[in-house]
Amino acid sequence: MLIGHTAQDMETFESDDGYVIVRLDRGDLALESIETACDRHNVDTGAVVSGIGTFSNLNIHYVDRTDLPADRTERNVTLELDGAWEITDVGGVIADGEPHLHVTGFNGDRTVGGHLEAGCEVNVLGEFTIRKIDGLSLTRDPNDHGVSQLTRQ
Repeated sequence: MLIGHTAQDMETFESDDGYVIVRLDRGDLALESIETACDRHNVDTGAVVSGIGTFSNLNIHYVDRTDLPADRTERNVTLELDGAWEITDVGGVIADGEPHLHVTGFNGDRTVGGHLEAGCEVNVLGEFTIRKIDGLSLTRDPNDHGVSQLTRQ
């Protein structure tokens, strides 16, 4: 089993027009490394517009009900899936420097999707594109159901 790590020496490339490309290698932790790239490149508001790769495990959660109980732990199903996962898409919004990302993965037999959680280790490679959004400052605040939603700062 690999010991995951946030890639302190990961490769990131920033364009003149606000795109940040993140390259991750075997053993790097996907979400944690994207968070590090946001810090490194001062991404306060933005979007992960593209993400592909392979993971050696996939940690996600998703909502499986239409009612919203007050206890958030009753709303979500958490999956911690081992084995090789081909990641076909990662995307989401970055608000107040914090990514909220969703992922779709396939292991040869099963396709799953949901909210990307910490601890997903890159198996072969990971490539992610972040788009900075200047002139807009967003944060997330809980609504009446305790669901974090985007609001302008």
